[in-house]
Parts: sequence; C-alpha cells; structure tokens
Amino acid sequence: MKNRLLSGIAVAVFGLLLALVPVCIFPACAKVIETAAGGTVPMKCFWSGQAEIGVGLLILCGGVLLIVFKSPLTRIGVSVMTALAGVLGLLVPTLLIGGCEMSTMACRMTTFPAAVVLSILTVAACAANAHYLWRQNKNLPVKTDGR
Repeated sequence: MKNRLLSGIAVAVFGLLLALVPVCIFPACAKVIETAAGGTVPMKCFWSGQAEIGVGLLILCGGVLLIVFKSPLTRIGVSVMTALAGVLGLLVPTLLIGGCEMSTMACRMTTFPAAVVLSILTVAACAANAHYLWRQNKNLPVKTDGR
C-alpha cells in the first residue's frame, strides 16, 4: 500500500508539473512572431509547450492509475507505459519539435530544461517502480488461458 501511494503520487506530481511548466511555471515564448512583411509565423516552442501539456496529462493519468490499481502486474504495465510517456516528454523539446534557435530565448533557458528534468525523473521513477514490482512479484502465477 505504501509503495502504491508513494510511487503513484510522485508520478502524478511529475506529470502535473510537466503539464504546468509551459503554461504557468516557466512559460514558453509567444505564440506567433511577426515578420518584416507584417505576417505572422507560429513558433515551434509554442507547439512544443502544447505537446508537453498533453504528455504531462498522460503521465498524471498514469500516476493516478498507479494509485488505483492493486494488481502488481497491472501496475508494472502502467509503470512501463508511463516511463515511455516520459521518454516522449524528453523527445518533444529535444528532437521531435524543438524550439527557438536563439539560446537566450525563454523556452531554451527555462521551459525546456525543466521539461527535460521532469521527464528524466518520471522515467527513473517509473522504471524503478516497475523493477521493484517485478522483483517483489517474480513468482506470481500468470493466467494464460484468458479467464
């Protein structure tokens, strides 16, 4: 019970913080930038922030599921899924979408480093939880007949 609450609350807090980083805690850059011709161009960091909100909410749901479910095998599956969501949260600002080119912009100085740290903490916590549950329940009978 204690492991279930501790791991679930920790992962849920990481997910909530990851969802709040681009909005409240360390806001990303403005939504659009004006060009010299008077037009507007959407900024990549805004869309990275939006994607991080979605990933953070997914991780938050994984943390809630870790609290709700009692079956160790189900919790292992939820931990692995949430760890993979943490990897996605790591890849969004670094590889998939990215951000501003200038290293002095708000997204590069605060938003993305905070998102990367929270994603790494999520992956570490979920991988450790899955490993712990696997070691504790190695000898559990697994039903393979579908009932």
